[in-house]
This record gives sequence, structure tokens and C-alpha cells, in this order.
Amino acid sequence: MRVVILGDFHLKPEDYGITRTAMEDIAAASPDLIIPLGDFGSQGKIGSVEGLEEAEAFLRQAGAPLRPILGNHDMERESGPGKQPKGTMQERFLRMFELDCPYGVLEYDNYRFFFAATENQSPDSCYDVQEVFATDEQFDWLKAKLKERPGVPVIFFTHAPPVGAGLRTVPRVHVRSTNAYLDENHNPYRWYELFKHTPEIVLWFSAHYHLSHGHPDSHTYRFGTHFFMTGVHGAAFTRDGNRQSRILDIDTDGVKVLTLDHIKREVTEEGGWAHTGQLDTLVQQPRLEPVYVHAVSVGEAPAVKGGLVPLSPTRCIVSTTDGFSWEAEPWVEGVFGTYHIGPALTSVAACGNQLWMAWGNEAGATDRHSPWRFVRDEKGPWPFIKTTLAETATALAAHPAGGVWVAAGHELKHVMLTADNGALAVIGHAALEEPSAALIADGESLWSLSATGKLYAYDAQQQSFVYMRQVLAWDSWSGYNVSLHSEHGQLLLTSTNGHNMYVTSLPAKISQTSDLQVISLGAHRVLAIAAGEAYAAAVNRQEVVRMETGEGKVATACRAVAADSYDRCDAVYVSVGQASEGSRPLLQKWTI
Repeated sequence: MRVVILGDFHLKPEDYGITRTAMEDIAAASPDLIIPLGDFGSQGKIGSVEGLEEAEAFLRQAGAPLRPILGNHDMERESGPGKQPKGTMQERFLRMFELDCPYGVLEYDNYRFFFAATENQSPDSCYDVQEVFATDEQFDWLKAKLKERPGVPVIFFTHAPPVGAGLRTVPRVHVRSTNAYLDENHNPYRWYELFKHTPEIVLWFSAHYHLSHGHPDSHTYRFGTHFFMTGVHGAAFTRDGNRQSRILDIDTDGVKVLTLDHIKREVTEEGGWAHTGQLDTLVQQPRLEPVYVHAVSVGEAPAVKGGLVPLSPTRCIVSTTDGFSWEAEPWVEGVFGTYHIGPALTSVAACGNQLWMAWGNEAGATDRHSPWRFVRDEKGPWPFIKTTLAETATALAAHPAGGVWVAAGHELKHVMLTADNGALAVIGHAALEEPSAALIADGESLWSLSATGKLYAYDAQQQSFVYMRQVLAWDSWSGYNVSLHSEHGQLLLTSTNGHNMYVTSLPAKISQTSDLQVISLGAHRVLAIAAGEAYAAAVNRQEVVRMETGEGKVATACRAVAADSYDRCDAVYVSVGQASEGSRPLLQKWTI
């Protein structure tokens, strides 16, 4: 497959002849697809329907299929306080090129093309009408699509490059104007995190700078992604005197990036690059490597299962079997106080500003930011803001509307603090098929796992639970569901995200099912606990690594991100019991 990639398609009526010649160069290259990277039309027309139509007349001359994207100048009349009616450009653009959406994906058997488009900015947060801006909706859609075919190489096309690509910028133009990178005034780092943590993104083409391909930093390599700058065809718009487009050749033997020189009128290797082998050999899946970071001694007794709750990437709650709930920070080896003194907690959850606890037939909440959140004397079970239930509270989970779900006996209740935070109120309930040993919430979704291993999914519309299957352990986070089950004496670890399902075996014997725990880390990565050992797994790559946590038994673990976070998780907290008489339990932090 041969693709011609065009940089900013600025036009000048006096130079229409140069543009026609460039289209002849492209037609002579015999492309299967042409990808123009935005900014269509001449001065006075760019950013309007007239500019799009002016550019289209030339683009069609090459005689190959087109898949363009919109650039920053295409949106400048509509962004922020722009007078052109919102949606004018997008509507004409979609009809002109027969597209359903300005951004999107082209799927092929062995690779994928991703297209991001510039969108309108809101008037109340527009700092530069020419920013290469993408809405959260677009970014989230692209991020979700990346997960659908793990291991399949992706080539990205954007008007401006992401921050962190290291491509040569134009300081007096784009850096000064704060529009050098994708979403520069809003959230540029999300694109950096995207390519840094997505090994499938192997190539990324952008334009915007009007610079040619001979500069040392017109091609860069960061975190497994090759970034390529794309020049311009027009004589009036080049910033270094050269007029160039990119050629991408993909075949079964390899991939090449070449230059289509519109002055020499030939294909050259200037600023080029080649790789022998299919594109998927460029997908550098990092080897799973759990790395110990730091630890702190916490309390005098081991943590209860599910007793770890992350408050942030640096701070964690550790609820122990002797009835305390310690707030600890491993990185400074500090334990700052306890939220609870009394019977050991059966469950603990963080939701918003509150830490919720359940013990016996009581459940309560404490403001986790208050300087008075810690128990300073032994007056009985804390917190004092609590409610008494008819049966023992066995599980808690954060509710998406605030407060928590509380499972007690055969009933599920939605409990919240009242407006003045002086009391608790039950505002909803549902029946449980059988008592819950654990509640697992992932956004709007909720599951109940019984002590007998039966997993039920909550149907919010019917306000009832539906039986799913038998498992030994279950977790869900950021759309990734993970479970443990046994088959022929083996522990099998399963991960699915609704598009793909992967299974691998865990090299551990089944001891007590109450010891088993799985924690989803996203992207089919899992932390599993069995027989007092912790294992990190990349289920989609069949990798399982035992973590060297020391001589003490692993009691429980959790993600090392804020409890309400749905970003990528690269770290975990692990609670390890006493290694020997006289030693103390540890809260360890690991990166995975």
C-alpha cells in the first residue's frame, strides 16, 4: 500500500500552477490513498466553506481516494468568539468527503490508521482560536478504539504533533502563539501519555510547522513511536525554501517513509526511514517488570482482605485485623493516624471527600480531609456519623451519585450523608439473591460476589441482580473485567474489555478461596494474590511474574491511584504480614 501524506494545504491564486504541478507529482506516485493534514484554502477563504471547495478541486486531480483531517486554520472562524455558525465547516467537510465523523479509524488486516481532527473551542475557554484542539469526546473515543485490537500496529495522523514528540518547532510562530502542540492550552499531556503507554502506536505523521524533511529533528523516536514532520507543497508557505510531501509504503517485506520533492519532482530518501519486516514487529510490548518502590511499617496486625483503599498515588488506608484503619504514606515512611478504633472492619470504601467504613451491623463515614478525621482517644467504634442496619454489613462500594452501596444480609442499600453531613440517609435499596462477600463498582456498573463464588450483575433499571457465573475472585476497573476460576486443578486468570478476552494460568495452588484476590490495572494487566503470594500478569501476552514481596504473607492489595480515578494505573499498594516474630506488617508500593 502506498500513501501520500500532504502537509498544510494553503493556497495562493497566483500560485495555482504550482499546486497543479504538485497534484501531478502525487498522481505520478500512484498512491492508494491520499491523506491531507488540514488547513485548506487561500488567504481570505481559509476557515470557510469556500476554502474547502477551493482545495477540493485540486485534491481531486490526483485521482486517488482521500481521507483528510481538519487543521487549526479550518476552525479559526468558529472557535471561541468566532462569528461563523458552529458546525459549518464540519458539516460541509463530512458531506464533501463522505465521512461520518471528522475523526476516525481505517481498519486493515494487519494495521490501523487513526485520524484526529481539530474541533471548535468553547468561547469561555478559548485562549487562541488557532489552537489544534480536540474535545474530550474525540480523545476518549480514539483512546477506546485503541484498545479494540491489542498488538495491531497503529499509524496516527494529526495536524499538529503531540507534546513530547520532540519534532522541530517554530518558536516565533507556534510556540509564541501557544498552538504548537495538540491541545496546548487545555490538556496536552494526555496525548503524551497516550503514545507513551500505547505500544501499538508505531508511526505518527503531523504537519503545521511548514518545515521540510531534511532537519535532524524532522523525524524523532520516542517510547517506541516514530514521529514524522510533513512539509508543504506551496512556494509561498514553506519556511525553509523546500516543498515536500511524505510517502508511506507498506508491504509484507517492510515499511518505508520517503519524500516526494515538489521542486525536484521526484521521490527521494531525504528525511526518510525504512524498517525490514512487517509493521507488527515494531510494536514493542514492554516486558512485565514489577518494581519495588518503597514501604512503611503499618500497625501491629495484618490488613483485612479488601482493607486497602487508595486515597491518592502516595497515600493509602490500611484497615487491620485488630480494628484500626491507618492512613499511611510509604514514600515518607509515615503513618498519620487512624479513622477507626473498635471491631475489625468488614469493608471500607472512599467516595468523594468521605471515607466509608462498615463493622458489625453499622456503617459510617468520615470527612477524609478534615484535620479531626483521626481518632485521638478510645471512646468506642468510630466514626460517630453512622447508621445501624438490621443485619451485618458485609461489603461497601462507591456509588456513582455519591455515598456508597452497603450490602447487609439479603439487602443492598444506597447510603449518603445528609446535606449538613450530620447524619446518614438511606435513599435507595435492592434485594440481594444471597449475602454479598464483596461489592465491585466500576463507574455506573456494580457486581456482587457471594461467599459461595456466585457473581451477580446489578440491573439499575430493574433494581435487581442477575446471576452471571461462578468465579473464585472478580474485579472491574476502567472497563476491564478480570476473574479467577479453577479448571482441572489449575487457577486460570481471565481478562476481558468487551472486545477481547484473554486467559492465562496462575502458577499457584488453590489454598483457601478466601485468600484469592484479583485487581484490574487496565490494558489486560492484573495483580493477583493466591496462597499468600502476589503475581503481576499481562494476560493478553501470557506473562505472569511472581513479585518478591519478602517472607511475610501477602494479605491484600489495591491500585495506587485515587479511588475515583479512571486513568491508567501503573502502581499498586501491597499489604504484607509479619515476616517473623518481632517484625511488623508492611505497606509496600510497587510499579508494574
